Amino acid sequence: MSFRTPKLLHPSRRQFLKSSSATMAAAGSMGMLGNFMAAPASAQEFAAGMTGGPTGFDGAERFQYNASMSEGRAIEGIRALRAAGRVPERLTMLLTDGAIGQITRPFPDGAPSVKEVWERETGIQIDIVGFPAEDIFTKVMQDVTTQAGSYDIYTGPWNSTGDLVSSGGARNCSDFVAQYQPDWGDPERGTPTPEMEQLLYTYAGDYYSVSLDGDFQTWFYLRGIYELPEVQDAFLTETGHELAVPNTWEEVDRISEFFTGKDFGYGTMYGNGNLMSPFWGLATFYARFASMDFPNFHFFDEDANPQLNTELGIQCAEEHVRSFDWTPPDALTYTFAEAYDQMWNLRIPHTAIYTNIVKFGDGYNPDGTPRSAATGMIDSHLPVGRRFGDQINRRSVLYYHITAWVSSQSQYPEAAYLFLQWLSSTRTYTWMAGNPGGYFDPMQQANFREPLVASTYQQYSMETIPATIARSVPSINFAGQTALDNALDDELQAAITGQKTPREAMDAAQSQWERIIRRQRRNGIEEAILASRETWPTIVDEA
Repeated sequence: MSFRTPKLLHPSRRQFLKSSSATMAAAGSMGMLGNFMAAPASAQEFAAGMTGGPTGFDGAERFQYNASMSEGRAIEGIRALRAAGRVPERLTMLLTDGAIGQITRPFPDGAPSVKEVWERETGIQIDIVGFPAEDIFTKVMQDVTTQAGSYDIYTGPWNSTGDLVSSGGARNCSDFVAQYQPDWGDPERGTPTPEMEQLLYTYAGDYYSVSLDGDFQTWFYLRGIYELPEVQDAFLTETGHELAVPNTWEEVDRISEFFTGKDFGYGTMYGNGNLMSPFWGLATFYARFASMDFPNFHFFDEDANPQLNTELGIQCAEEHVRSFDWTPPDALTYTFAEAYDQMWNLRIPHTAIYTNIVKFGDGYNPDGTPRSAATGMIDSHLPVGRRFGDQINRRSVLYYHITAWVSSQSQYPEAAYLFLQWLSSTRTYTWMAGNPGGYFDPMQQANFREPLVASTYQQYSMETIPATIARSVPSINFAGQTALDNALDDELQAAITGQKTPREAMDAAQSQWERIIRRQRRNGIEEAILASRETWPTIVDEA
């Protein structure tokens, strides 16, 4: 089981990861900082009533905790395990390499790293093994199928949860959740809705997943170019419409067509910045698909039958394929990193993509230089959808989303779980989300009220991202997901490259999905499909 992705032809992703790899090596050379008994933080450094967390910088008290809080319960749990002789010297975590820096890199100035705080308070060293995001689930499944037991903690795409659970590779952590009570679903600090907590942390009603990301595809655009008088005038003359942020896919396509081939003083532009490549482009297709009917167009009907070759499904494929006419020449080789590069260099006007596009490309470096040519020119807007009378069903999609699982082979599953609870609880995670050293993105309510997060992700994202989360549908994550996604992906690529018509591609994908569902019935795929329908949003907006 693996995600199939194109070979990376651009250097930009490697540039992103170079600093993370260096940080990882530096952290490894430091060794252990001593156990929590030998090198405790001074109690005087904590705010009144707090017993743990980071110190050494202004605002550190916002991320501190005591035993009544989720992080504190995790630390107390480790101390109880230590007293019983049930903790390891170290835990090994397989982690997407682009996220390592957020755990190992101190942030902000004067602060320790997340890793340092955990090791100081528990005496358990965290050994992190990095692997590329596109390939990490292959590495996970190798460890599962060979029974190598190399890792206590896996990470990979949220979409892969069903396949990992059905393989027996993930530990059911429901008993630990009941005992230690994480704050993932806290109504004030956690996920925006109880349904979102269930979607991100459970599978088939049990707690297998720990969410470490916010991969809800969010729309960003070059406001600095949209607002140019010559751009406004040309758009009105050519289309008969005023240029504004789009509300519907029809408006998205109009903007994409207009900008393609234009040069407004920054070089020739290509209008469609959305990902269209193998694997990454599925998010673009799924978001468009979900808005085809009101309030949602589900990937499967109420009897768990695929809806790919319905008239709406075929229309969606036709629109998706047509939009490829407005993409950059090498778009079928792009990952998110190459798409980021296109916006940072003012080559695309808009894109729905991962939110750290602005973390790395807007704002200024420590030396005062702009992070990219797009610094100060980017803004964001709500997801797009379709008009149905006086309403619009704006829809985005949850896709990839770095997720952690406790390995079923770990000899210390409770300690591994407690580390993940501590890492993902709303105080530690908010502190970590603000760190520009990696790919973990904000997704909890507490994250969007934090100045450090706003300074990293830009203030304009602090309302748009949570509004996008509320309007996002889940992509496929039940057993059979890899086969389903790969089958659809192959057919979409065949249509994009002209080997098949969109109708032929959707007919073929429909047949393959039906066969996969029949093979996966023993793994409860039909029940999982119906359960997934219950997690889709119903919120709609006035036109």
